[in-house]
Amino acid sequence: MRPDLKKIMIIPALTFIAGLVLFSPRLSTAENSALPVLTEQLRLQALDYTAASLRRTVAELGDSFPVATEQGVWKKDSGGWTGGYFAGMLWLMYIRTGDSYWLDQARRYTGLLEGNKSDDNNIDIGILFWPSFALGYSASPQQYFRETALEGARTMLKRFIPGGGYLQNWGALGNKEQMGYVIIDCLINLDLLYWATDETGDSVFARAATSHAERTRIAHVRPDNSSYQVVELDPATGRKLRGFHKQGYADESTWSRGQAWGIYGFSRVYFRTGDPVFMETAMKMADWFIDHLPADYVPYWDFSAPGIPDDARDSSAGSMAASGMLEIAAQVKDPEKSSKYREAAGKILSSLTRNYLTRGLPGNPDGVLTGGTYFYQIGSSVNQANIWGDFYYLEALLRWAEKRR
Repeated sequence: MRPDLKKIMIIPALTFIAGLVLFSPRLSTAENSALPVLTEQLRLQALDYTAASLRRTVAELGDSFPVATEQGVWKKDSGGWTGGYFAGMLWLMYIRTGDSYWLDQARRYTGLLEGNKSDDNNIDIGILFWPSFALGYSASPQQYFRETALEGARTMLKRFIPGGGYLQNWGALGNKEQMGYVIIDCLINLDLLYWATDETGDSVFARAATSHAERTRIAHVRPDNSSYQVVELDPATGRKLRGFHKQGYADESTWSRGQAWGIYGFSRVYFRTGDPVFMETAMKMADWFIDHLPADYVPYWDFSAPGIPDDARDSSAGSMAASGMLEIAAQVKDPEKSSKYREAAGKILSSLTRNYLTRGLPGNPDGVLTGGTYFYQIGSSVNQANIWGDFYYLEALLRWAEKRR
């Protein structure tokens, strides 16, 4: 029996096409200016390629997890902050196909993350456990998955600072030097807390998540709807002290993945709370993102990168933003606005599929999407694949077929 993911994401079962179908050729710059949206044929081809790439990665990993590539080869770790993305891709493949291969692999890699459940020095326990244990519990109901995810949520909640109304993002629990720093990235951790409230009926998890989202909305989003990656808050009051960058180009520039975190994260907070202020924020951030995209709809690593038009892109910011825009399109009540965000997401996905797949590249590189940038300023995995970009690409391909609102 297929799982009901009403509380997670609604992903229909689709027929898995057989045989090899050639992809459309990469587009020229002129063709990109009139970029078409994703077609169903292209989407199914992309899903086939993603499945093949995942199978290859599983065969190479052992008990490690892929993070990002260097020179086309996966860098691996024991889970870090990204292990949940890989486990989540395996669950998404199982949900789509019902194939026991994906179920076995999803269970295996989910189980390998269990040791993080009591690590109260890691705010990213949310994104480690949400796509793995929580999604796994919906796809394959086992009390082990549920109880482990709930323990992770309880651990994550220890990092909530009541006076400031936010979750401590950096440093060891209680580290006073880093207690005030909050990154927009942390929005993606909140789903685990909302899920914990749904499972237990205890609103303490959801209240903390919504408070953190509200602090992020006020402190990170600029008046023009661009965003800071990092803000420093007063732990006693939650008052903003300053905004700055870590992975972006400059304090007042807009790091593309940070803007995408905001689009995606606020759309999910709206899904969980129904508070229109979060939908409005997600849409305004998406509008800014769309208005500043280059002709091929895949953003540069920073919207003010000094080397534009020859600077590095970040395909992971594109895939994440596309998935967030589809979440907006599925929920916003205005049909015209819904069509706008769906069309933008469709153009991003079309470009990623035509121009940024690793398929056919010299050296047969690992991963699904090339053109991702992990940390440009230190030269880490620039124009490479990364697992979060691949996850949001797969999620967006599946969301494209959804008909909900």
